[in-house]
Amino acid sequence: MIVEGRMKTAERAFVVVFGFFLLFVGIYAAFSGAASAAWRYIGGGVLIALGANAVYGGVVGKRPWISRVGPLP
Repeated sequence: MIVEGRMKTAERAFVVVFGFFLLFVGIYAAFSGAASAAWRYIGGGVLIALGANAVYGGVVGKRPWISRVGPLP
């Protein structure tokens, strides 16, 4: 039985790795960026939130927020 909203093992591993990537890029952007403080904290905060949600979703097996973007051109 396939449950909607659940991920397979390989997909979960990829989401966790990609989530850590987003998390560390967000931390770097928030604290080491060359942009103004407002852009650093807003952009870094968004990336940190998406990365943390992807890591949590990968560990638990639920779809993260970033997967709801859909197919991009």
